[in-house]
Amino acid sequence: MNRLFRQDRLIALNTIRATFVGWHDRAIAALMLFAALAFVHAWFAARPWVVAAWAALAVGGMIGIGAGHLVRTRLAFHAFDGLLAADALHPHTRLRYMTAWHGVGLALLAVATLIAHPSLLVVSVPAYLAGVLIARLTGGVRVPKRIVGMARPGWTLRAWSHRPIAGVAAATVLLLLLLPARTLGTNALMAVVGIAAILLALALTGVDDAVVRFMTIVGHGSRHIFIHYGKGIATFLAVSVPGCWIILGPVAAGIATAACVVMLLLLTLRVLAYRLHAKRFADFLVSILTGLLMLVAYSMPVALPVLALAMLWQLQRRGRTKTWLLA
Repeated sequence: MNRLFRQDRLIALNTIRATFVGWHDRAIAALMLFAALAFVHAWFAARPWVVAAWAALAVGGMIGIGAGHLVRTRLAFHAFDGLLAADALHPHTRLRYMTAWHGVGLALLAVATLIAHPSLLVVSVPAYLAGVLIARLTGGVRVPKRIVGMARPGWTLRAWSHRPIAGVAAATVLLLLLLPARTLGTNALMAVVGIAAILLALALTGVDDAVVRFMTIVGHGSRHIFIHYGKGIATFLAVSVPGCWIILGPVAAGIATAACVVMLLLLTLRVLAYRLHAKRFADFLVSILTGLLMLVAYSMPVALPVLALAMLWQLQRRGRTKTWLLA
């Protein structure tokens, strides 16, 4: 078997074991997976085949693109910094490595498709392969050096986004957008409020994983880190909600509040995940948890607070062991 694939498979298995150490962690993960698959099956079963096929096409393509970029990134790491650089530089070995991982990806996608709607296999599998091809064709695209050189550590958007002034600026942009939008109908206006609030609040949730892990190992708790990164979005909430209330009324203020709460939850998940894992796996974990929360919010809104609190408690409990690792 390919040594590169064996090494990464072992790393993945050890990461999963370290993430779900106790039986309760594994039980919660199994319950989440079962709930997600049940919802996916119910959603696809309730849709006409054409609608379900378009959804399967989009999902399969996005998964293929993501998997293609992930495999190429991992190969680049092996070639420059890994223990098996000689293997990673050999064309035949690289091809076998990519084939093995994409085989795993296709198998998982096929299982999920069979659970959701077996007839969609003719759509999801080709979509995955097309996504892999797109990732391969776009893998060589690079940002020009003159653009990269414009960024400076002290002036990056991520470093600026968690400051209170960033929240004030984002809230000002939102309120200015709402002034000309008042001529729209009620439903369209509320949609504009929700979309604009989510996009602007999302821009304020930037988190530097390296900073989070450093703050953790030198003794800062999750609350301190969250306050450090949450100033921008908290200020956005404090300014935008009263402004929406004054301009459009309580419904718009409620929508803006909900958008901010959702982004605060996302920020909290990212901080807690970065305390535990490296960026790639932490982002993957946050994506899975966010998707599960969205599924529960759609199907069983009453259970959403309980599930969200359970997720946060689990991440916080396990993150305590990472604090003061330099002591």
